[in-house]
Amino acid sequence: MFKAAKQRFEQQVFINIEFMIGLAHNQFGSASGCAFVPHEANLAITSPSVSAHSDARHTKLYMNIVDDREDSDVGRRGAGIAASKVKAEGLIQKFVTTVEEGFRAKGYILTTSKADANAELMVALRTLKFEESAGFFTVGAEADAAIYANAEKGSEDYRQYYRASDEDRQLAISFGSGIDAQLSQVLKEALTKLFNDQQLDNFLTGRSALSAID
Repeated sequence: MFKAAKQRFEQQVFINIEFMIGLAHNQFGSASGCAFVPHEANLAITSPSVSAHSDARHTKLYMNIVDDREDSDVGRRGAGIAASKVKAEGLIQKFVTTVEEGFRAKGYILTTSKADANAELMVALRTLKFEESAGFFTVGAEADAAIYANAEKGSEDYRQYYRASDEDRQLAISFGSGIDAQLSQVLKEALTKLFNDQQLDNFLTGRSALSAID
């Protein structure tokens, strides 16, 4: 047990040295340097706790869930020329499944036909990023997520952004598990905001129109 902890400590020290070397090379314009090992993120994209909406069971919903990010990579590990890519293969498939399951849990009837739908909803993953930056004594690890929703019902529409971010100051660059946890956390927070948007539910189910009449 002590040996394993010692190995992890030595590994982290070595990674930290690489990190500072990369920053130094970037600062002074060197053409060479140590690159960090690329990381394949394993995100735990689980549907947040969702409450059923009383009118959703009468609403047929046509959904279009898309990847609208500028870059398929989800960030950089380290900084400067030594930084390496953080990827997340299969991210969008997991995202699509989670969003669909969330709206089904709320009671909506998902349909593949626009003609049969009472309302349409486009959900786009706009941002999911992890970045690291160096301070004098600490390393900043920041993760950001943004989801955009555009709902249409007849001639009306409803648009909203759902954002989440997390920043952590630490003594060393992040292990892979730390990157995974931070990205999973901000994505879950953004999804929670999407699933708990009462105004969106009212629009999709027609409750907003009934409230206006009342």
